[in-house]
Amino acid sequence: MPMVLTLLVSLYKLCRFFAMSGVERLAVPECVSQAGSWAGGGSSKEHREVSPGVNTDVRAALDRILPTLHQAIAHTKQAAGPAELRRAIAEVFQLVEEAWGMPTLGRDVAKVLCDVIRLEGGLDLLLNLLYTAELETKCQAGKLLEQILVAENRDRIARIGLGVILNLAKERDVPQLAQSVSGILEHMFKHTEETCFQLISDGGLDAILYWCRWTDPIVLRHCAMALANCAMYGGQANQRLMIEKRTAEWLFPLVFSKDDELIRLHACLAITVLATNKEIEKEVERSGTLALVEPFIASLDPEQFACEMLDSSDNSQGRTADDLQRLVPLLDSSRLEAQCIAAFYLCTEAAIKTRQKKTKIFSEIGATQSLKRIVCYSTSSTTSSLAKKVLRMIGEEVPRRILPTVPNWKPCEVQTWLQQIGFNKYCQSFLDHQVDGDLLLRLTEEELQDDLGMDSSITRKRFFRELTELKTFANYSTCDHSNLADWLGSIDPKFRQYTYNLLTCGINRNFLHRVTEQQLQEDCHINTGFHRVRILTAAREMLHSPITLQTTSDGTDVFISYRRSTGSQLASLLKVHLQLHGFSVFIDVEKLEAGKFEDKLIQSVMSARNFVLVLSPNALDKCMGDLKCKDWVHKEIVTALNSGKNIVPVTDHFEWPDPETLPKDMRAVLKFNGIKWSHEYQEATIDKIIRFLRGRSSRDSSAGSENGLDCLPSLGQT
Repeated sequence: MPMVLTLLVSLYKLCRFFAMSGVERLAVPECVSQAGSWAGGGSSKEHREVSPGVNTDVRAALDRILPTLHQAIAHTKQAAGPAELRRAIAEVFQLVEEAWGMPTLGRDVAKVLCDVIRLEGGLDLLLNLLYTAELETKCQAGKLLEQILVAENRDRIARIGLGVILNLAKERDVPQLAQSVSGILEHMFKHTEETCFQLISDGGLDAILYWCRWTDPIVLRHCAMALANCAMYGGQANQRLMIEKRTAEWLFPLVFSKDDELIRLHACLAITVLATNKEIEKEVERSGTLALVEPFIASLDPEQFACEMLDSSDNSQGRTADDLQRLVPLLDSSRLEAQCIAAFYLCTEAAIKTRQKKTKIFSEIGATQSLKRIVCYSTSSTTSSLAKKVLRMIGEEVPRRILPTVPNWKPCEVQTWLQQIGFNKYCQSFLDHQVDGDLLLRLTEEELQDDLGMDSSITRKRFFRELTELKTFANYSTCDHSNLADWLGSIDPKFRQYTYNLLTCGINRNFLHRVTEQQLQEDCHINTGFHRVRILTAAREMLHSPITLQTTSDGTDVFISYRRSTGSQLASLLKVHLQLHGFSVFIDVEKLEAGKFEDKLIQSVMSARNFVLVLSPNALDKCMGDLKCKDWVHKEIVTALNSGKNIVPVTDHFEWPDPETLPKDMRAVLKFNGIKWSHEYQEATIDKIIRFLRGRSSRDSSAGSENGLDCLPSLGQT
């Protein structure tokens, strides 16, 4: 019998694989397509019982809610038609939503409700409705399914329902479905690396990236979180697939928009996680999205952000230990953006967990030591400040910042470091021998034992663990003129620990390729053979790499001018679309203050071959009466006109002003045809813009005329 079952399971998996790989509409298991009611998994009375191990407050809440839930399930079983079925589903949805919103208890209570719904066949029914029902019921079922996707329910969906979800994702131009389907995909990208791969392979990621160009904040929020989950849970192979599908570029509009800070935060998290993968780091950097992370995080108040999350039913419970555990590698990353966003995220979570009295979670996931290390060594004041806030909120001691120029330390600074790492017992011995920064960085185990009296081998291992960390994060700029430390760190961040050993032997980057492995071991004390091989291999690759001469840039293809208050979303979309079509694009990330940056911005306009002017609502209002040309958009337009640039206005709900209301030096811009932007027909609009960029002048004697796309059929997205 066990062998027969094994064969049946194997046959089912094989059939499902071929069904998912070869057809337009993905196959759906029979248990889903034939589910017609809340199939019994036991009686209502049986499921109403609460485990005796449950917290007293949680038990009280469940005793109050579960009878109502079972009554709502009964209404669903007895529903006579679609309208009655939708009302019953809405009743269940309301109970689950209220549970998630409970302060402190919400996650525990909601999880039990989600389990009950699964055990009584609710998950299978919802999948059936998403497969067979009419649109309105599909939307109601999707809304409930999104709310109940705890870990066990994600397992069930991955086993029997992924085809249903992916088929719905193919209907991506249906706005009513997009909100719930994007939310379901957001949760499913957290399941396993295998599930992530299947979602990417069968169109789930394509749907998310398509929705990134929409304006619906709910859909965009789900998209940002889905991409963050895929990056964090998908593993390196799936991260490579994300880059191949141009995820880094499509994250730019999400980070750039100022409409929703939660969207921006999770888009920043996604791009930062991708950047920590060394294999795709360069592609991520080229997208331009990564540069937006640190300025955005620096602009936020984590405690205020936490309050906003607590007021949101979707985020009021904060993240699970498993979610937060995945942030710890970001804290330990060599990338400052990764440290910054991880510290911010943990800061907001600390505010939430403090209210829930669950601050022990931070030490359980190993974040406390990483936060202390950031306080001691980080070169970013923003990141260090955030790490200090987390430590204070969770009741941990905040260490003092360590002066990074360790080679220049005097004996008194070595004393401070010894006290901070808990080696007070040996302070006097170090002081008696006048151990300064130079000697500290060159200490051997024999000297530590024989001269400084550290007899215990375990104690010496603890000391060298701390010393290795100090060497890794130290600043060697006063003696490292060839920037050897950063080069070693580019091979592997932990290789920075060898910098001083090499420098004191007279080795710099230009000489390293001549060094032998034996010399690295005996003279430079690099005892790990694999480390020696990697360093020498990288040095020889650097020697034989073709030298690329830095030539003067001819400028970018396109400069995008926009009004940040109303035009940033469209400007960022134009940037991505044009980059994907092979254009180099300059977009001013922040409107810079006057001074040296003003010259740089004007130079960028002059060096660009084309000037795309985003005319969003009220885009030219600040230009009216600006006789001294102080407004940035005014200044950019005048520069483009005076430089004879090919100007392509792109209008979005823009009303052309009376020319007399504008300063004389910019009125000529009204003589260019404006291309009307359409969110529904973005590709068609981009094709028209590209035709103008590739040589067809947009200049026309008819001021303010527009080339619309009204002849195209509606695709349904608003």
